[in-house]
Amino acid sequence: MNEQHLNELAAGIMTLIEDEDPSESNIGVRGTVLINEFLRQPGVEESLAALDVEKKVRLWGNKGSGMQILFHGADTPKKGSPHDHGQSWALYFQVSGMTKMTTYKRVVGGSGQPGEAVLEKVDETDVTPGNAIFFGPQVIHSTQHPSPPARWIRVTGTDLDFAERLRFSIERKEAVIEKKN
Repeated sequence: MNEQHLNELAAGIMTLIEDEDPSESNIGVRGTVLINEFLRQPGVEESLAALDVEKKVRLWGNKGSGMQILFHGADTPKKGSPHDHGQSWALYFQVSGMTKMTTYKRVVGGSGQPGEAVLEKVDETDVTPGNAIFFGPQVIHSTQHPSPPARWIRVTGTDLDFAERLRFSIERKEAVIEKKN
């Protein structure tokens, strides 16, 4: 993949948050425009299609810190558990297929705290190719890919593998801290 195109995308997104906190209007709307422009660059879609997405692929960013641009895929039906991204934000951009995104409100338990947690579904959205959904810090959400294959780009404010965040169990009514590294 052309590194110049990735660097231009990253620089464009970084510019959006230099003078304004990450939000639906700057990352959600203008970031989506930038990713659509990135995908129209010669060879980009073909390069993405050739990637092995059994695990996420880091397209741009330094492992362990700072903004990340990742590429994900699902070739079999998948349903993730509700989680947040701690203090980070995230933009999920659908490249192909569909991702069903569900957002939740925590009605029992402290915001951002592990322990007892009862969630109430707030919204469910089908994210289709060319569209995206933005989540600010501590927004609880889950992903589902009921009819694969699906491919998506996820841009995050930091490397979530090193961020403290919460994973929720609706059945056990609890939130636990998840930190992979």
